[in-house]
Amino acid sequence: MIDHWIQNFPAPQKEAIMAALESASLAKMRGAMRLLEELDPQLRGPSLKIEILGTCNLEPILPALSFALSCVPARPQLQLAPLDSIEAHIAQSPAESQEPPDARVVIWRVEEVLPEVLFPFSHGFPEEIFARIEQTIERVDRVVSLHQRRMRGVPLFLSTIALPLHFSNPVFAAQHSAGVCAAVARINQKIYEVATGSGFVYVLDLARWAAAEGSPQADPMLDFLARQPFSAKGQVAFGLFLARSLRPLIVARRKVLAIDLDETLWGGVVGEDGIENLKLGHDFPGNVHLRLQRELLELRNRGILLVLLSKNNEADARQAFESLPDMLLKWDDFAVRKIDWNHKHENLREAAAELGLGLESFVFLDDSDYEREQIRQLIPEVLILNDSGDPLQMLRALWQTDAFDALTVTTEDRQRHRDYAVRTAREFKGDRDDLGQFLRSLEIEATIEEVGDSNVERVVTMLGKTNQFNLTTRRHSRAQVQTILETPGSIALALRLRDKFGDQGIVAALLAIPGDGATLTIDSFLVSCRALGRGVEDALWSAMLERAKQHKVRRVAAVYVPTARNKIVEEVYDRLGLQRAAHNASSTEYMLEPIGTVKAPPWVLINQHPHAR
Repeated sequence: MIDHWIQNFPAPQKEAIMAALESASLAKMRGAMRLLEELDPQLRGPSLKIEILGTCNLEPILPALSFALSCVPARPQLQLAPLDSIEAHIAQSPAESQEPPDARVVIWRVEEVLPEVLFPFSHGFPEEIFARIEQTIERVDRVVSLHQRRMRGVPLFLSTIALPLHFSNPVFAAQHSAGVCAAVARINQKIYEVATGSGFVYVLDLARWAAAEGSPQADPMLDFLARQPFSAKGQVAFGLFLARSLRPLIVARRKVLAIDLDETLWGGVVGEDGIENLKLGHDFPGNVHLRLQRELLELRNRGILLVLLSKNNEADARQAFESLPDMLLKWDDFAVRKIDWNHKHENLREAAAELGLGLESFVFLDDSDYEREQIRQLIPEVLILNDSGDPLQMLRALWQTDAFDALTVTTEDRQRHRDYAVRTAREFKGDRDDLGQFLRSLEIEATIEEVGDSNVERVVTMLGKTNQFNLTTRRHSRAQVQTILETPGSIALALRLRDKFGDQGIVAALLAIPGDGATLTIDSFLVSCRALGRGVEDALWSAMLERAKQHKVRRVAAVYVPTARNKIVEEVYDRLGLQRAAHNASSTEYMLEPIGTVKAPPWVLINQHPHAR
């Protein structure tokens, strides 16, 4: 997992990191951190400010946490609240913090939050134990409510509670609903429910992590000596677990998985063994390939695009899809299919161009050592998922990868495959003179919404991963977007698109903040690559200008910050009528005064649907 986190680091830093991970040595971690601090800040990743609150002593493990987060890569700033002061600390947080953290993390243990359940017969079993369980459940609600009032918009990560490794009478503890096993399960269920119904609460699943790590992660002696429960290896493992859980805040998931056919989706080679001899079913090894297909189908339904890359005759491959009785994946589950005898690195580049996505969005799964090495050397941006062609190892690679990690799965994510499936139908292939008629035939409707609680997660996700039509490529956190929303005079708009092929969800966003002297400054202006070429940016700009007039704005300031991937928008502001105020290699500044009016494209029907913030 960590290999691709640190893939852009120089060799000395990589070697120091791996040595520290293998040894779990605090001295080696500090040495690796010193080497990382020598790197250019841009290579080290974005700043990541995390506030940590706990019921146990976490100060001794801060170096391990900082080390792991630095591998994300990020430049962590860890703020540790006083021990066991969760509610008091949250209540004292400034409601209008100028620099809120990027996330707040609460880590609690049953030993501190509900110690009575470890000694139930000494504490009024079962009635009093039931009452204490309910009080702890109420505490979860209280922490969430306090956080929302004091730091609305800052993601709150609540840890689940792990079962303690050491307590007496573990057999009876599982026999009663007032036992420690049931008590921990009920509290954790509450935490899952709170996260499910909230747009800002996420789960740090400490219970699952502790169960997977087992007893080596804990050290009872350190717990008694310093109220710090982790062993040396446990500290590093917990740091990596925390880093992976927080990584989606700053690193967008990969969007595409490119997959081989033979010896991957099924056992055997269709062109040599024949369809009747392919291994796919409920007996080994066909059941491994079947499970792999189940995992791929789940990824597809979560919004990961599947691309088929196979050296085969297309007719043979298609017949296998149609004839194998246990085939879960269907021909149309793949957004792009490249089945021929060309080099796979060429086909993968073509697939990326067809999808309009960068190569760094791709993950590659293939049983062939040759094919994986070819991609590794010729397209290093692509993440190679597996290290061997063994089907069980490929399945384990899918289980363990963090390439597709996300804190939320939106409606837009779930319909992404369908959107790309009809993309070709939306693409214009006629003469330029017929473009307007073609766009009118799509029956495009754009709904302009205020950014608020119902859609802010989608906007934050777009800010984190939109590269092509993005004028500034600012990667704002949820808390930073919330600060903009709460700034008097700000304008924050999202555009939801649908056409005769269906609803595409939110595909564009614009954030603007007030400046001096009735000036409005465009902070972010972006459009998803799925919606390019349909004039939605003009519709969104038009809506922003109308709201700017309502705010008595006299001028609009904007900037274009060029990147390696957003060249397509270098003249957008010129086209929209803004005047260039300054220009250098790193940016072009624009001004619009007076603000005037820009009409939305005539083929776009505009629906105004404001959302309360």
